[in-house]
Amino acid sequence: MAQALQSLLPEAVERAEPVLRPLMRRELAQGLGLNFTRLDVVCPDGAPHPFKLLEAQAGDPSAMGWTDALCDAMGLPATLMPAHRRAFERLTEGRRIAFVVKRGSVVESDHRLLAEHYTLHGWQAEVVAPAALEPERYDAVFRDALDELLPTASGPRLLDAALRGQVMVLNPFVAALGDDKALLEPLSTPSRWPTETAKVLSACVPCTRVVAARRCDWEGKEVDLAEHLFRSREGTVLKPVDGYGGFGVTLGPFVTEAQWQVALEGALASPGRFVAQAHVPLPRAQVSTLDGALEAHVVDSLWLCPELAGGFYRASVSPVVNVHQGGGLAPISFTAPFL
Repeated sequence: MAQALQSLLPEAVERAEPVLRPLMRRELAQGLGLNFTRLDVVCPDGAPHPFKLLEAQAGDPSAMGWTDALCDAMGLPATLMPAHRRAFERLTEGRRIAFVVKRGSVVESDHRLLAEHYTLHGWQAEVVAPAALEPERYDAVFRDALDELLPTASGPRLLDAALRGQVMVLNPFVAALGDDKALLEPLSTPSRWPTETAKVLSACVPCTRVVAARRCDWEGKEVDLAEHLFRSREGTVLKPVDGYGGFGVTLGPFVTEAQWQVALEGALASPGRFVAQAHVPLPRAQVSTLDGALEAHVVDSLWLCPELAGGFYRASVSPVVNVHQGGGLAPISFTAPFL
């Protein structure tokens, strides 16, 4: 799955901002690509049924620090931050690192936990605001969102330093392309892939199409996409291509026909800004909270680096399972031979 996503990046680079393309091409030539990538999946109750990929995320720690902190508190092996550090140690002999994140960001605490972990293992680690970054002071940089970094004076300086090979960026700029949910369209189009790869992807990736008023292939049928989606509310989800945190997601089975029509008309009015994805019913489970047990929708989030590095389990009473939408998480403990 990660290899298939990685293979789509060269094509996606050509749609990136021109200022980023030279560095992105260099990163791909170096084999950096997605590197640390999170796959949000729906796991079956038992083998051999395949999991279903909901989306991918690359480029920010996204609860990585808190997952390991919870592992420590529960007496479980913490795997994500050590795997993250070892990946950097393979890429640079230097031990000066900046964790670049906007003050007050929802992932600032994860950056700080990562910085503490690196410090405990002999690194000189600092958490730095995007505008305050001085790339030449560091051997390595772990950045957060590009839209917070690039408009600052530090953004072009980091681009130049990375392009010259003066600083290593573990979450490369090209990794930001992996967050684009539009990549799920080619990933779920069997005709793009060799036969064996197509079989795996067809089993694991729900049909996903960029929303536009045009004809397209939907699960092997030629359809008018707008017309098809108007009729397929109960089996479809709408998502912003660059969304995060569950914001802007409309789950067809959980809204009225009137609400679906409003959401779909909004997506059609902004061609290329939304994807439609075949709805994957989420399993429900009894989970324990500080207020007692409750039944919740659950999703597994697995980190690859590029091998399996760890993961966490997300649960929510809302069908949009995300911490930003009031959900919670718990670490998943893996044992040999998986880690």
